[in-house]
Amino acid sequence: MTISFSGLASGLDTSSWVEAFVSVKQEEVKKYETNLEELQAQKTTLNDTRSVFSTLRSAIEKLTDAKFGGTFDLFAQNSATSSNEDIFTATVTSNALRQNYDIKVQQLATATKATSKDSASAVADDETLLSNLGITAGTLTAYVNGQKHTVNIEKTDTLGDLKARMAEFGVKTEIDESGVLSFSAQNGSDSINIGSTTDSSNIVSLIGLTKQEDGTYSSTNSLYKASVASKLTADDSGFNQKITAGTFTIGDATFTIDDNTTLSSLISQINSSDKAQAYAYWDDATGKLAITSTVEGASYINIEAGTSNFTDVMGFTTSEWDDEGNLVSSKMYTETQELGKNAIFSINGTTMTSTSNTVTSDISRIDGVTLTLNRANTEEDGNTTLQITQDTSGLEDAVNEFIEAYNAAVAKVEEVTASGGDLHGESSLTSLTRTLKSYATGSNATNGGIYKLLSDIGISTAAADGNNLSTDTYELSLDTEKFKKALEENPESVKSLLTGENGVLSMMESAVEQTLSATTGYFDIKTSTLDSDITKMEEKITKKNTSIETYRAQLEDKFYQMEMTIAQMQQNYSSFLS
Repeated sequence: MTISFSGLASGLDTSSWVEAFVSVKQEEVKKYETNLEELQAQKTTLNDTRSVFSTLRSAIEKLTDAKFGGTFDLFAQNSATSSNEDIFTATVTSNALRQNYDIKVQQLATATKATSKDSASAVADDETLLSNLGITAGTLTAYVNGQKHTVNIEKTDTLGDLKARMAEFGVKTEIDESGVLSFSAQNGSDSINIGSTTDSSNIVSLIGLTKQEDGTYSSTNSLYKASVASKLTADDSGFNQKITAGTFTIGDATFTIDDNTTLSSLISQINSSDKAQAYAYWDDATGKLAITSTVEGASYINIEAGTSNFTDVMGFTTSEWDDEGNLVSSKMYTETQELGKNAIFSINGTTMTSTSNTVTSDISRIDGVTLTLNRANTEEDGNTTLQITQDTSGLEDAVNEFIEAYNAAVAKVEEVTASGGDLHGESSLTSLTRTLKSYATGSNATNGGIYKLLSDIGISTAAADGNNLSTDTYELSLDTEKFKKALEENPESVKSLLTGENGVLSMMESAVEQTLSATTGYFDIKTSTLDSDITKMEEKITKKNTSIETYRAQLEDKFYQMEMTIAQMQQNYSSFLS
């Protein structure tokens, strides 16, 4: 690198001279950079235009994909309308025939419920914790001959503790063999009243304590030892019989009880199992387990004993095991199950039954329709009908989406190919839009339907008027009512005009697809050309900048040599004078 000291000997501003000479060369680089910017702008605009046509293709495909059938065919979509959705609703597929049906519901399907044959829990006794009965800590008021007495109930208190405290005030507390709790005066001549608005324990409301005609109090609900918190295999679980660890089956699900299984955790397992096809509930008021089928209809819930005696203790089965714990025999108490009912309904006067309130086409014989029965008809309801009609909402949305994409594509081409536009002179683009316009406005005589023009079905360009004098108006718009009417009168002709083999959109799709085609399409070819031109221009700029830097260095070196020569001459002259 040459270090330049401008004009040290000559006094001339040689640095400015170098910059002036170099700037002349840099003008050519600026021209190259301007060309590069123009090429890059063209590529950006080209990509934007490609994106607009990709959107148009996607919008067209939503309609032309009708050839694939099923959910792709927007022309085949149906809607199901119930005249009274309180009685039934319906869903429908494209397979359904478009017609009306008279529907009447006589009876809904219900689920089977199994309940323990007898109480599975032992009756509460003096050792039973009040908290296990659901009784909360707090206060209970007893009035004896009008004298108020307050009993404090602690979290760890037992029924025996409650008896002892009530006895201190002259109140006798008993629980009979059926679990009914009663309060009476120890002295027959005394009068008692139990409960106050200031009580903070829930005992009175929980057990349904009620005053009897003889002045005593009895609980409406029976009190049982077992609760959802009980460990099933524990000696103090509170059940009538000790439950053994092992397995049992509900539905198609097998459950396992071990030493840590509580009634609550077991119920959670049952309720979260799809294979069980049932949900369970423990009724504290009766000491019974209830199992309700999640499947409607008059079918029994499958309940089987396994290596555990759980289903026997709950009163659903009666079984025998050998000395090694193997199940020898087991029977289910069918009388403990209240069978559900099948749904009864009629279609066009024909009575049918279903095990479920969700009635599929294999039951109703209405192809493509699923009914959901909500309640039975009453005399006040009158006739209830199901109407299957063409669902045009998705089709209208797709047509509007196409129109929006078409207008955007044509407008984009007009913008970018106009004089001064980045793609001015691109005949492939202008030719494409002329083709699209001709399809949009021209007659389609080969489609075979009664409709030959898009305007016949409500898709048309704006007519020239006082506000718009252009005869080359390209923007399409949709007359929704005219479109719906055309669909109603001849849906197949509408479909043929738009998406038939020679349909308007089919031809547009082909034209757009060719333009977007990889490698051979206009956009890929033009992009490849621009990429090549950009690369070449970048190389020119790099090469020219390198050349300019070499030129700068040469100039700086020459002026440096000149300065050194002048300095030497000045030194020699000074020596001569001296």
